[in-house]
Amino acid sequence: MTEPQIREAVARWLSLVAADVELSAYLIGVDWDRLKAHLARAVTSATTGEPEVACLGWSEAQHRRAVDYLMGVLRPYRRPSAADFWEFVEDRYRGLLPESAAPLLQAALYQLAIQDDRPNRLALLAVLGAAYRRYGLRPDHHTVIDDALQTGVPWEEVERAAARVGDGPAWWPAEVLDHDLAAGGVAVLTVRPWRRLRYLPGQAVPVCTPRRPGRWRWYCPANAPRPDGTIELHVRAVPDGTVSTSLVHDVRPGELLYLGPPTDTGLGLADSDLLLVAGAIVKSCG
Repeated sequence: MTEPQIREAVARWLSLVAADVELSAYLIGVDWDRLKAHLARAVTSATTGEPEVACLGWSEAQHRRAVDYLMGVLRPYRRPSAADFWEFVEDRYRGLLPESAAPLLQAALYQLAIQDDRPNRLALLAVLGAAYRRYGLRPDHHTVIDDALQTGVPWEEVERAAARVGDGPAWWPAEVLDHDLAAGGVAVLTVRPWRRLRYLPGQAVPVCTPRRPGRWRWYCPANAPRPDGTIELHVRAVPDGTVSTSLVHDVRPGELLYLGPPTDTGLGLADSDLLLVAGAIVKSCG
């Protein structure tokens, strides 16, 4: 949930409690600003399950009613679990989606639907377009998936993206083998995809960490896949960047990342001979 959504949800909950004759009496003398702040923190930290609602002297039954009010307010903002999403779709279109793909697909579709990541929308669409082709999705699947997500996906954008991508996996799991903090705010990640990445110089690859599900970012690998399949990602932590900050400061060897389909960026050279010459000036300091 975004901060404005949290503020709106807290205000709606307070209005419901204030309108309840039994519960409203316990609001007399309460510091509403502190109560709002407490509830906002509880909603933010409780991504699943029930947020903790401060007991204001209510009976157990009254406190239960206050919690039910909050859960009702939050329902439009909270998406179902990946397991619930997959089971909902599976009940209606058996075999449409692999269960293992449900977490990534659900998170990506939800991110696209809420439009909370617009600057990186093209990377997200590259992955979703590939998934659309990979799993043979059709217009008659849209309503069921929307119902499973409890939100509406802009399917026209996904279909256009699907028309631009080729066949193949929507993403490759890749194990982080090494994480080197090369400089302040810059990390070199050596990763090995579980399947060899079909990457060509000049292409960019969408990258996602499960620490930030649904958020995909473009990165250009620093090398063609080596004989053992490994590639390097050079990442700079961007101020307020959720994915780059996680990749630089949080991700550790042994974790998995996900790499989307490599995409041309217009930087490749075809049928051209090119000589690159580099030099360095060394200045003596005495």
